[in-house]
Amino acid sequence: MISCMEAVNSDRRDTQRIANRKSLFFSLISLVLGFLLLSGFLGRAEAARQCPDGSPAGRGNVCPDVPGNAAEWIGYSTPGQMVVGQTYAVSATYKNVGNQVWGSNLGYKLGYAGTPSVASPWGLDRVQLPSAVSIDSKVTFNFSVTAPTTPGQYQFVWRMLQDGKASFGGFGSQTVQVIPSLIKGNIDGVTYSSISGWACSTYLNRSVDVHMYLGGSAGSGTLAGATAATLPSDAGIASACSASGSNYRFSFPLDENFIIQNGGKAIYIHGLSPVGASNDTISGSGAVAVPASVIKGRIEGIQDNKAIVGWACSAGLSRSIDVHMYAGGPAGSGTIAAIASANLASEPGVASACSSSGSNYRFSIPVTEDLIRSQGGKPFYIHGISPVGRDNSLIDGSGALSIPAMQRNAAFVSQNMPAQLPTGRSVTGSVRFTNTGNVTWRQGQGYRAVLVGDTRGWSPGEVGLPSDVPPGGSVDFNFSLRAPLGAGGYNLRWRMRDGAGDFGNESSNQVVQVVAPPPVEHGVGLAARSYVYDANQQLCKVIEPESGSTVMAYDAAGNLAWSASGLDLPSTTSCDLEAAAASGRQVVRTYDTRNRLKTLRFPDKNGNQDWSYTPDGLPAQVTTWNDAGSSSVVNAYNYNKRRMLTSESSGQTGWYTWSIGYGYDANGALASQAYPTGLSINYAPNALGQPTDVRDQFGNVYASGIGYYPNGAARQFTYGNGVSHSLVLNGRQMPQQVRDNNVASFEYQYDANGNVGAIIDQQRGTGYNRYMGYDGLDRLMEAGSERFGGDNWNRYTYDVLDNILTAKLPGVRENNYWYDAKNRLTNVQNNAGATTVGLSYDPQGNLKNKNGQAYTFDYGNRLRDVTGKESYAYDAYGRRTIAGRPTTRTVQVYTQAGQLFYTEASGKGNMEYVYLNGSLLATRNSGTIKFQHTDALGSPIAVTDTAGQVVERTDYQPYGSPIGKTVDGIGYTGHAMDGATGLTYMQQRYYDQDLGRFLSVDPVAADSVFAANFNRYWYANNNPYKFTDPDGRQSAADRYYGAAVGYMLRNDPEKLRIWMAGEAAATTEGSQAEQGAAMGQAVGEFVDAGDFSNEAIAGALLKAAAAGVTRGRSGRPGDFTRGQRNAFKRENAQRNDGQMRCDDCGREVRNVASEKGVPTPPDQAQVHHDPPIKDGGGRHSDGKVVCPECHQDRHRREE
Repeated sequence: MISCMEAVNSDRRDTQRIANRKSLFFSLISLVLGFLLLSGFLGRAEAARQCPDGSPAGRGNVCPDVPGNAAEWIGYSTPGQMVVGQTYAVSATYKNVGNQVWGSNLGYKLGYAGTPSVASPWGLDRVQLPSAVSIDSKVTFNFSVTAPTTPGQYQFVWRMLQDGKASFGGFGSQTVQVIPSLIKGNIDGVTYSSISGWACSTYLNRSVDVHMYLGGSAGSGTLAGATAATLPSDAGIASACSASGSNYRFSFPLDENFIIQNGGKAIYIHGLSPVGASNDTISGSGAVAVPASVIKGRIEGIQDNKAIVGWACSAGLSRSIDVHMYAGGPAGSGTIAAIASANLASEPGVASACSSSGSNYRFSIPVTEDLIRSQGGKPFYIHGISPVGRDNSLIDGSGALSIPAMQRNAAFVSQNMPAQLPTGRSVTGSVRFTNTGNVTWRQGQGYRAVLVGDTRGWSPGEVGLPSDVPPGGSVDFNFSLRAPLGAGGYNLRWRMRDGAGDFGNESSNQVVQVVAPPPVEHGVGLAARSYVYDANQQLCKVIEPESGSTVMAYDAAGNLAWSASGLDLPSTTSCDLEAAAASGRQVVRTYDTRNRLKTLRFPDKNGNQDWSYTPDGLPAQVTTWNDAGSSSVVNAYNYNKRRMLTSESSGQTGWYTWSIGYGYDANGALASQAYPTGLSINYAPNALGQPTDVRDQFGNVYASGIGYYPNGAARQFTYGNGVSHSLVLNGRQMPQQVRDNNVASFEYQYDANGNVGAIIDQQRGTGYNRYMGYDGLDRLMEAGSERFGGDNWNRYTYDVLDNILTAKLPGVRENNYWYDAKNRLTNVQNNAGATTVGLSYDPQGNLKNKNGQAYTFDYGNRLRDVTGKESYAYDAYGRRTIAGRPTTRTVQVYTQAGQLFYTEASGKGNMEYVYLNGSLLATRNSGTIKFQHTDALGSPIAVTDTAGQVVERTDYQPYGSPIGKTVDGIGYTGHAMDGATGLTYMQQRYYDQDLGRFLSVDPVAADSVFAANFNRYWYANNNPYKFTDPDGRQSAADRYYGAAVGYMLRNDPEKLRIWMAGEAAATTEGSQAEQGAAMGQAVGEFVDAGDFSNEAIAGALLKAAAAGVTRGRSGRPGDFTRGQRNAFKRENAQRNDGQMRCDDCGREVRNVASEKGVPTPPDQAQVHHDPPIKDGGGRHSDGKVVCPECHQDRHRREE
């Protein structure tokens, strides 16, 4: 390591050395300068030499060697920026500093001196010498270069050269920025005469060519024109082009043919690059199109109510076009009303609006009488008809004006009619009217003079138009009227009427006194039904006003052999068998040796049946013919050892066979049902046979947790989608609240007679509440709800025969019903007296025509065809198997319980219907499950999906009309509603919910006890909120109502028996009301007993539930019908020479009824089941006629 002192000494030594060297350097410099001064002084004696390149000679006055070729670069004159492909004038200056003269003949040139391996980007690489250049002289090369085609930075480098030798001399380099020149422009004008715009190549002053393509750019579109953008342009365009040119605009002229051929096609315009760049499309390309020749025009008004005027054209075309006028809506929804041409002279302003040079664009459409009649009052719409196949668009003003309404007006002039006449007497008279409207009254178009005022009983009540009456003309109506049979003063007036109703002024009122009426057997409001018996006291004829006479004949065993209906045989003393047999209307029946129906034959073969039975008497197969005997339906049945139905099938011969299966538990309760598709529904019945769970074999749940009240009503359950259902009963065992959570909730209120007084909608609010009022006969008089529309109140009146007289919902309908002498509804009129519905009937009282719609019924009173809408086929039980429409068909099968079970419909797939306790629970449409929520009547009022969301709601008017929709499927009271016909199919009859009446007479005879069904067409006892009609034959109350009756009449068994008997006749399967009555009676007896111990309560519940389960049509399942009992008695009498005898002891017995409070007569003929009911017997059993003592003995032996 060096010490600090040593370091200091070393520095000092270095400093000294440097100072010595400096002294030596300056001494040398002084020496050289002295030498130079001396040399210069000595050289003055000899002239200094100049070298060839201009420099002085060197040492010793000697010049250095000069090369032969030498050049000095002086400079370039070139732009610092160029546009690709453009030519520019440039220059380069050099000095000849060699010892050779540059001569062009010696090959001296200026050459590009860039990268040796790269060609010159400037369009040339050699420039000729402009002239010889002497030594020490300068030369400037002036030449033109073309900028490279690729933008970028380029070096401008040039050097002198001599052919055959290398380049020489100095050179310089200058950077040049080469910029692109791009196509730019815009389409700024498209009219029916031209397409215009501008185009350029940026930075260039020159014009460019443009090409027009249609439908796409070059490569995909079609070349449609070419021109040059050479038209004058303004400074703004030059600025946009970054240039100073003034001719950048272009224009493509268009003609009509071009517009016709290319209208609507997108326009693409390419600028053609003059510098080889991309031929880009200019702005607006693809965004604009060749103007289409579209319809233009305007409706300008109606001139004097005689012509509709305006103008119409196809834009850009000079030719005229046609126009089509529609009424009530544009084409597609309206009705074509007129066709005209817009070829009348038009003014220049119209041509301008049409963008053309034509002069004939106006139209005038006459307003004719026919137009006024058919379309008057409707808004009209005018379409221009495109001559080039484009849209036939509406012109302006369409829909704003209406075709002048038909003014059906008349003025009364005079009348001539006597002031008094006898009842029933004919009278002649006349009345005159003047046509003050705007259309001619024409014969054959329904114009007539009609009586108004107190017109009932006057006939015919109208007079046809004798001749055409133009506006302003007058006409005399001469008439012959028959006075009514009722005496009194009648206020008669005449008025004009046509198919649309009454119009014009009425005649002055004339009071006509009808006097001295003869005695009338049946006054107003009476209907007589007569029954005629033969010598054997067998009913042989029934005479009813609605359906005429029905004649019946019997075989030797007392079976009905044949019958004929719809006959005009009014005698009340004669059976008229011969006349009936010759009528061609016979329905013939044959029986087997056990008096069971074997065949049934109708005159038209529709409904013909063949029956066969099992050995123990149960139906085995029934074949029923349809289509006049050309097709058949076969129903077949299988039973288990307990003689319970295990399967039933329904099929069309040669087509299909669908089977329904039934499974039972050990107690004989229904446990499962199988569908034709293979679907199986299981019910998990409890000990009383009530379903507790409904699910299919795939695990899909339809209802679970089903609980019941003692009267059999379902207390609660949960739908398969989680919606919970609950029912609350009031003290009278009637529904008080029915709730499906978040779907529907109704509170029911009742009057003292058990009529529904109000239904409070707790789910949707007060706007959906319904309120009802009734008359003293419990007929619905009024029903109110905001949902009904109009003034919210339906009001009804009735006559003494329970016919609806009026059905009114002001603001919606004002229906007044009129009936003929046969108690059939023939006319419905509004308050103005205009007929809104006209009806006629066939001989058997079936509807034949309604407002021109024809209906065809067969001899069995089954509806076969609704002309043009739907036709039907049936099985032996009158249940539909086919409903066929003109283009679709629905095939369906019902169970023996009368429930629609399965359908297959064209375009809708298959549908399975799942029930719980008789009410529709769910549907499966090709596997898609929807849950049905019904009201107390069984009408579906809501549908939910598997997520529990409401997907459909339906509300109904009081008599069943759906509000604001058409139902095609299960609807009102659980019956099938036909969307095509507007009818409800209730199995044995069709119901017209709009009129509140059936289409045919009731097949159940008039009730001789209560006369409740004396009216043959009424529905639900005119109390549609309380009663339903389970199968179209008789009204029946539900189980809740029956329970209330049973509870109230528990202490009057005779009244209860009579009431239950009437309810039992309602359906083939027995009435729920009858079951309810039995259960209500059991509950009442429990209350009266006063024992409320647990044992007593349990016993009462068991008794009430058992009553509901076992109560059948005749008191218990399997009981013989009255007809069966009588047949067994007739057989017994025939075997014993006309005298009935006990089959066990031989005692004579007689047909005597039991009486309350009187001991049973010992010789009363009673009928016993063989085998007995407890051993599986029933209505299929044989019947043994026995005396009371032997009857009791049989029961003792069977215990």
